[in-house]
Order: sequence, then structure tokens, then C-alpha cells
Amino acid sequence: MAKKDDILRSFMTHDILRVKYNIADSEIPSNLREGLNSNIPIIKAISLIVDKLESTETIRDNDLRNLIIQYLNQAAI
Repeated sequence: MAKKDDILRSFMTHDILRVKYNIADSEIPSNLREGLNSNIPIIKAISLIVDKLESTETIRDNDLRNLIIQYLNQAAI
């Protein structure tokens, strides 16, 4: 498993996140690619954060914030 996959998995298996957003075990992605393709907004948002922060290309905090806000606004429609 890649480092990105391990980081995502640690977020997705956290009890607070699973309880608050009612995430079933079957909905937890096994890797980052599955997380980025998820239809569940919180899973995809966390996957985007992990993907961008662990990328070889650096991203400014403000740009990452704007990316997540834009995604969440689109997902709410």
C-alpha cells in the first residue's frame, strides 16, 4: 500500500468521522483512487486533501482551500 493510501485509510477508519457521517465499512475506500472517485462528498474531499498534500508538486494552503470549497459547493448542488 502506498503512503497516500495509508494516510487516507487512517482518516477513514477514525471513529468520529465514521459516526458523524454514517460511513459504513463497505463505503470506506481501499485506496486513494477509490476515494477520489467516491460519490460521498466527505470521502472525496479528504481524498483530495491527501492527494494534493502528498503530491510532489507543492500547493499553497489558500489554493487547496479554494479547491476544497469549490468541490464542496459543486457537491452540494
